[in-house]
Amino acid sequence: MKNPTEYSSEFLFSKNEVSPNIKSCIVIPVKDEEAYISKTLTSFLNQVDIFGEPLDFDQFEILVLANNCTDNSVALIKDFQLNYPHLNLYLDEVKLSPANANIGYVRRKLMEYAFARLSKNGGGVIMTTDGDTMVASDWIAQTHWEIDNGAEVVGGRILLSNDELAGLDEFTCTHHFKDEKYRLLIAELEGKIINSEFDPNPRHHQHFNGSFAITTQCYKRSGGVPEVKYLEDCAFFERLETVDAKIRHSNKVVVYTSARCVGRTEIGLSYQLNVWKNLGNHADDYFVESCASIIQRFTQKRNFIKLWEFKNHTKSEFFQTLQKIAPEITASEKIYTSLISSSYFGEWYERLIQNEQFNSNRKFPDVPIDNAIKDLQSKLQEYSDYDFAQTSIL
Repeated sequence: MKNPTEYSSEFLFSKNEVSPNIKSCIVIPVKDEEAYISKTLTSFLNQVDIFGEPLDFDQFEILVLANNCTDNSVALIKDFQLNYPHLNLYLDEVKLSPANANIGYVRRKLMEYAFARLSKNGGGVIMTTDGDTMVASDWIAQTHWEIDNGAEVVGGRILLSNDELAGLDEFTCTHHFKDEKYRLLIAELEGKIINSEFDPNPRHHQHFNGSFAITTQCYKRSGGVPEVKYLEDCAFFERLETVDAKIRHSNKVVVYTSARCVGRTEIGLSYQLNVWKNLGNHADDYFVESCASIIQRFTQKRNFIKLWEFKNHTKSEFFQTLQKIAPEITASEKIYTSLISSSYFGEWYERLIQNEQFNSNRKFPDVPIDNAIKDLQSKLQEYSDYDFAQTSIL
């Protein structure tokens, strides 16, 4: 396309009709990714099912939207199309106005296109990754396995590729692995306290665009990706929670991404790596939410999940249960009204956490990350000891 311009969405990817056998539509936004895009696309050539058998190329398609590229990304993608015509790889190129030249807009549009295409086949799975990311050989299959087993949304494990890790300085690596450990411990603790039937341990903390999938049905129910300039994955996750989406943080779904410290978006993994790089050996300056605060937050959420079960009970029964489960919360007409007017638990819970009284109970200051990790490990050991003791009795 010689002079790509920003145009109406119905023309994008219109040159190629979706095949009737397509079950997954994978969307990849690209902006100046000449260093990685060939590796990203190559990772789709050898996809296998969960038994290790080659995956039928007719089951998935890839939509790449190259926006405002100034390097050789587009030429490389076109060469890839010519070299591997059996891969359902479709490219469109656009030049976006400053108002829309952001990852939030591009990703949202791509997912809208994927939804429209899959809807012609009666539905399917919208998947997304990044132009600097290589998916595992069973990435598609393991995602579908999770969905076939009850998930509506799947966040995959996003790891830094080994060769990229080797290029990071000592302090950046140290901060990265500490942060990973901290967040994985939180995810495990959440699994212990909330004990979700569709997202049990082992689980992780990532639901980001490097590896993300959603059924078309759930996408429609949610209303799609919110209109934000960046961190659209976080905004979408929050929206999905408000409609009680069954979100699975799967360790079986894996991708490997770059460790560059200068990214293509204002805020993201590259931004965070750069923060850690600048932090250097000043580890004491890295403060995070404390274990005590995290426990209180998860415990309160678990209690409100129990309260949600009383939605169809009388007002007096609800207030009596509220007093037993969450005595720190004052029973009020406002809380009850928000309960009965909410269609989903997540919608009600979002209203609750915006309540000043609800938030005023959290008085725990942030702590150095080393302290938080130590406390989380101790608390998880307590849970493990309790679980072992309970099992031993049986």
